[in-house]
Amino acid sequence: MATENRILDLAFPAAEDLTSDQYKFVVLASDGTVRRPDTEAEVALGILQNAPAAGEAAAVRILGVSKLEVNAALGIGTFVMQEYVSAADAGKGKTSSGAPAYTRGVVIEASGAEDDLASVLLTSTFPAINDAVSHSTTVTTDATAGARTYTAAELIGGLILRDPAGGARNDVTPTAAAIVAGIAGAVIGSSFEFTIRNTADAAETITLTAGSGVTLSGTMTIAQLNTKRFLAVCTAVASGSEAVTIYSLGTVVH
Repeated sequence: MATENRILDLAFPAAEDLTSDQYKFVVLASDGTVRRPDTEAEVALGILQNAPAAGEAAAVRILGVSKLEVNAALGIGTFVMQEYVSAADAGKGKTSSGAPAYTRGVVIEASGAEDDLASVLLTSTFPAINDAVSHSTTVTTDATAGARTYTAAELIGGLILRDPAGGARNDVTPTAAAIVAGIAGAVIGSSFEFTIRNTADAAETITLTAGSGVTLSGTMTIAQLNTKRFLAVCTAVASGSEAVTIYSLGTVVH
């Protein structure tokens, strides 16, 4: 059975009807009220302890151990964040393994299924910024005789040596969802640089084209024996609406 231990509960006006949201995550609005999350890319204020109607006082646990309604069976030691399904279905606890920057607690008493109550030790409200992608390089060598769709790991790896193998190629970036998933703890503004070198032995070009959710900015064509640098920036990271912009930073001629 889920247990709790209050250290700090604070009261805020409820911005909306929260009578069905007891023991779910809520966020703090700019007017000082609390509401259900609008996306998973918000920072949860804490866990709602009562069930207020709109305008009533919402008791929010900021520190301590709280019950938390969850979206699945979650084991002890699982780090959790808020779930967003829709405007009316948001705030349950879910694993934050794919987005640790938004972790708001750790499970100390497990749940068995969706809608169960777990016990959660609340953690910091400050989202982490993870720059681990910038600290190591993996070189990818490719000579596909046709268009190539790169993986997120290849872009994040930092260097792609690409032989077009007989003709001009329109290579494709990974989807924005794949890029966001490939960055541990991705938040809006998470970024990394990568380089593509055209190793062709003839006048064959490589043109980078956009995967789903990706926007390209600048010249994306790379001539024979040229190297082009790119910067990928996450502009949206919520599940189902990921977006990434890739900027061309310049070309080196060998």
